[in-house]
Amino acid sequence: MKRALSLALALMTVAGCGYRAPLHKSYIPTDVDSTTYSGVAPAYQELAALLEKDTGFIPQEGNTVTLFPGGEKKWEQLLEDLDYASESIYMDHYRFCPDSAGTIVSRILEEKAREGVDVRVILDKGAIKKKDREELLKMRPSGVRMEYFHKPGMLIDHIWLANGFNRDHRKILILDGQTAYLGGRNIQDPYFWEWRDADIRITGPVVQDITSIFEENQQRVAPEWGKAQVAKDLNHAALMDNIPEMKQFTDVTVQMVAESPTDHKLPIRNCFEWAIEHAQRYFWFYNPYTPAPASTIQALKDAAARGVDVRWIAPANNDVTVEKPMGESLYKELLEAGVRIYEWQGEVLHTKQFMSDDYLLILGSANLDNLSFFLNYEVVALVYNSDVTRDAAALYLKELWQHCEEITLEEVQQWSAFRKFRNWFIRTFGGPIG
Repeated sequence: MKRALSLALALMTVAGCGYRAPLHKSYIPTDVDSTTYSGVAPAYQELAALLEKDTGFIPQEGNTVTLFPGGEKKWEQLLEDLDYASESIYMDHYRFCPDSAGTIVSRILEEKAREGVDVRVILDKGAIKKKDREELLKMRPSGVRMEYFHKPGMLIDHIWLANGFNRDHRKILILDGQTAYLGGRNIQDPYFWEWRDADIRITGPVVQDITSIFEENQQRVAPEWGKAQVAKDLNHAALMDNIPEMKQFTDVTVQMVAESPTDHKLPIRNCFEWAIEHAQRYFWFYNPYTPAPASTIQALKDAAARGVDVRWIAPANNDVTVEKPMGESLYKELLEAGVRIYEWQGEVLHTKQFMSDDYLLILGSANLDNLSFFLNYEVVALVYNSDVTRDAAALYLKELWQHCEEITLEEVQQWSAFRKFRNWFIRTFGGPIG
C-alpha cells in the first residue's frame, strides 16, 4: 500500500508539470552582437544570446574551473575551502542530512558563524525529514542564519496543478564571495563516498551571477538578510586560484542559467534543446531521472537520425523506485532512432552532465526531465571551452567502458510482457509532455 501511494504521488507530481508545458520556447535573437559574446565561439553565440534573453546572464570570461566527478576529492576540497572562509558562506541546497558528512559541515558552519563569518543557509523543507530539520535548526544559536524553502501542501499542490511541486533543487555554495560550487551533490554521505555524481568549482567573474541566483531564493525566504557580498576583484581571485594535484582550467567562459517555475520562460529546456539540435558530431550525457518533454526526446531522435553520435549513460540502479521503469520506457524509441544507451553498473548514478562537440559542457542540478524543466528551481553552468569539454568527454568514454553495459534493441524487445506493460503504464500516466 505504501509503495502504491508513493507511485501515485510520483505520477501526479510529474503530471503536474503540465501547467507550464504550453509555454513556447523563446524566439532565437536574429540580431546577435558578436562583441557581446566575444568569449564564445561564433557557432554558439546564438545560444548565448538566447539564454541571455531568458535569464539576463551573459557569458563571463576569465574564470578558473575545476571538475569534481569523484566525491572524495570534492569532500577534501570542500572542507579546505570552508576552513579558509573568513568573510561569508552562502549555501542554497536541496538536501542536507545530519549524518557524518552533514554533522561535520554543520559544525564548521557553527564555528565560522561564532568567528563572525556571515553564514547563510537555505534548504528545501520538503527534501529533509522532520527530525533532521529539527537537528539542523540547532545551528541557529551559534549565529548561522538559516531558513527552509517552503514545503508544499501535498494534497493541494497535486490537485491544483498550477501550484506544481516547486522544489528548490539547486545546489549552490559560495565562499567569501569569490569561490562557488554547484552541481548534483547534496550534503549527505552517499554523495561523497558511494554514488557517482559531478560538481564544478568556479572562481572568477561568473561568481557575481551565481551570487545573484542565491539572492533570488534568499529574497523568497529571508529578504531581511540583506545584500550578499561579492569579492571586489574576481579576476584576481581566478588568477590566484590553485589546487595542488588537481587539474584546473583557466581563462574559461561560463554562462549561468537559472530556472524558476514562477517565470514565463523555460531557459533550461531551451538550453538543452538548442544544444541537441545544433550538435554536429556528438551529444553525450549522464542523466539519472526522466522523462524529458516530448520535444526534447524528439530532438535526441532527430540528432541521431542526422548522424550525430548520441549516447546516454543511465543508472542500472536508481535511488527512486519509479524512475527505473520510467527511464526504460524511453529505451525502445531512442534505440530505434539510433541513440546508444548504456547503464551504469554498481553504485547509484546521480550525475547531471551533458557535453557536445568538444566545446560545450553543461553541468548543474537539472535533470533531463519534466520536474527540472517545468517545476523545480534549478541552476546549471554552461562552459564554453574546448579543453574542459574534451577532458570531460575523455572521462565519459573511459567510464562508459569501465562501468557500463550497453543496452541493445534486441535486449529490449525480449523483455517480459509484464515489464513492457509496467513501463508503458508509468510512461502513459506520468510521461513526456510539451
